[in-house]
Amino acid sequence: MSSPSSIFGEVIEWFLGRVGDRRQYKRRVGAFHIWYQPDPTDPGVRKAGVGLEISPNGMVFVIPDPIDARNFNVLARIREQNLALRVRRVRSDQMQQEGATWNRYMCEFVGIAADDWDAIVRYVADDTDPDRRKMQHQTLGENVDDAYRLLPLMLQQKLVAMLVAQEKLDPPKAGQTPLLRLFYGGLVSRTGQTPAHRVNVHSRIKRNDGMLAYDTRFLIAEDGAITVLS
Repeated sequence: MSSPSSIFGEVIEWFLGRVGDRRQYKRRVGAFHIWYQPDPTDPGVRKAGVGLEISPNGMVFVIPDPIDARNFNVLARIREQNLALRVRRVRSDQMQQEGATWNRYMCEFVGIAADDWDAIVRYVADDTDPDRRKMQHQTLGENVDDAYRLLPLMLQQKLVAMLVAQEKLDPPKAGQTPLLRLFYGGLVSRTGQTPAHRVNVHSRIKRNDGMLAYDTRFLIAEDGAITVLS
């Protein structure tokens, strides 16, 4: 009988044979309107900025006002639609433009409605037909992602349990497939530790009458240990 680590190694070989699972999310470069909302209790207070690029898992924008918070709310105007985004600052710097100082923020999404996430996928792919999103590799369908299905059962259960604990996924009922899609991000060498594989999991959870979408990064060691990166 094969060990979990050897089974996982076979799965990684399968991952590496698929170009679609090695790529990162596509991104679209181009200016769009954004508004920073400094007070979560008063969404009417807004400070305008300019979006520079966006992808299904994050965005880059510039704004005259400095933002001290690590997590904050932003509105992005995409195709005449305001998308409410909860973001986490990953990096920031300053840039000069025509004598003015702009603060630039590289952010990842930590909270977004599933319909808004789908709208960003269509925008990045320059796809105007909502029905075609079912054909997008990055959009969830009714069936579980094949890459996830090929993971050993032990790893599937661990990933699902961790996402459920973070309230990023509803506990699947018996015989029900979880609402997630898994992307492979590559091998990570770690000094004095077993090698690990970076994976990104896109998951969805029902809240009230809508769905929320999340992206969570994991490290999966070849011995089966799983670490949450974000």
